[in-house]
Amino acid sequence: MAERDPKEIDELRTIIQAHQAWLKRPSSGRRADLSFRDLSRLNLERVSLAGAKLAGANLGNTRMVKADLSQADLFGADMEAVDLTGAVLTGADLRGANLHRALLTDANLRGADFRAGELVDGGQESPGQKMARGTGTTRLTEAKMERSILAGANFSGCDLTGADLNDADLTGAELTSAVLMGTDFCGANLDGAVFGNTVMDHATLTRTFIPFALPPDAIVRPNYTAMPVAEFLDLVERHERWVDSGGAEGARLDLDLVSVAGADLHGRTLAAARLRRCRLPGARLTKASLEMAELSYIDLDEADLRGAVLRGATLRRAYLAHTLMNGVDAGPVALAGGRDWPANFEGADFSDADLREAVMGPAVVRGAVFTNALTDRSGIDVSAASSPLPPPPPEERRRQKRFVRPGMIVHTDHGSFPARNWSVGGLCLLAVDQPYQRGQTFRARIVLADRQEVAAVANLVVLHRDEERGQLSVRFHQYGDDLKTLLKTAFLEHQKMAG
Repeated sequence: MAERDPKEIDELRTIIQAHQAWLKRPSSGRRADLSFRDLSRLNLERVSLAGAKLAGANLGNTRMVKADLSQADLFGADMEAVDLTGAVLTGADLRGANLHRALLTDANLRGADFRAGELVDGGQESPGQKMARGTGTTRLTEAKMERSILAGANFSGCDLTGADLNDADLTGAELTSAVLMGTDFCGANLDGAVFGNTVMDHATLTRTFIPFALPPDAIVRPNYTAMPVAEFLDLVERHERWVDSGGAEGARLDLDLVSVAGADLHGRTLAAARLRRCRLPGARLTKASLEMAELSYIDLDEADLRGAVLRGATLRRAYLAHTLMNGVDAGPVALAGGRDWPANFEGADFSDADLREAVMGPAVVRGAVFTNALTDRSGIDVSAASSPLPPPPPEERRRQKRFVRPGMIVHTDHGSFPARNWSVGGLCLLAVDQPYQRGQTFRARIVLADRQEVAAVANLVVLHRDEERGQLSVRFHQYGDDLKTLLKTAFLEHQKMAG
């Protein structure tokens, strides 16, 4: 555990031990009540707190890898940056919780409740505790939820802006009124998911595969607040005074979900400004200073950024289609201690953008889209940007639901191999004497064993080789329409077979 008062640590240890006894036989222990306790930065790896009371607890930066929090009461808990990799939270009450940048990779959150909920001061249930009501939004902003099981989870009204849900199982999940701006659903299973008044920006909707027809009101665009250009320029002027005075005068430019069309910001100073989830279509930002600006999920469609300074700026999953970015300086910023802070364009859309002569070599561009973009002499390695992420370590291997039926056959340059089982994220192949190595990517043709006309060509990344059993575990890298159709068909066939 982290550095704490030894008496406090002993008390927490006693509570947890009594809870273990309670789980085995209620009469021999006591259910843990850690509501409103400060558990931040502690090491609670593999701890079993199933059914425990943790409402309003501070779990910020706590390490809870492979912990058991099934059916736990986490109402209104502060769980920012908590590490719940591989943890079990089935049926957990997470209403109103703050899970900003939480690590939930490979976690099991089946049936978890992420609806709104807020702790308020009035009407205390017991001394030192607060009542709860359902008004505060649950935040999963920029949470890492790759390969997590979220089947049947309730995300009504939840803010999932920037969350990573690659290969996650969202079968039957409730997404009514959820905010899905910049959310990554690549490879996620959305069969049976419920959409209604769900907020999705254009870029997210374009790259998300929803395997069924949606009613007209299922998806709505973000509700941007339109701001007159003159009012916006006044805020920019105050920001420039804030920068020049080192924060002594003026005010930092900090906006969210604001739309300003056609603003002329030539040569203006926007260093360290925050314009997350904003729209500045057609903006003139030539030679503007945007050093260390926070511009994640911004829409700069057809903006002119020629000669702009973007050193150390963050434009994660920004919409930069049709932009002019010739000569942009997106190099790193040197921080104290010799560390460099790179510009971040992870997952950004550069379709039809002009990036010639830009300084982009050191920038983070993994997962970015460069369809028809001009990148001559920009330093961008387009092939590296679209290359697969390294395979997860063994302890973080996928935990998605696997299926045996219907069978699949994978045809490769080195032979044809039947799939022992498959999931929406990959396959386990019976592949004796094959040459593929861990981390290698290879192209294959996948067909349904009983329906040869249902086929797809896909790139497969080797996760694991089992020489003794003659098995090869692979994951899908990028999902073309034919692969999505094959997986949807296979899933529907499985449902028919299962009755």
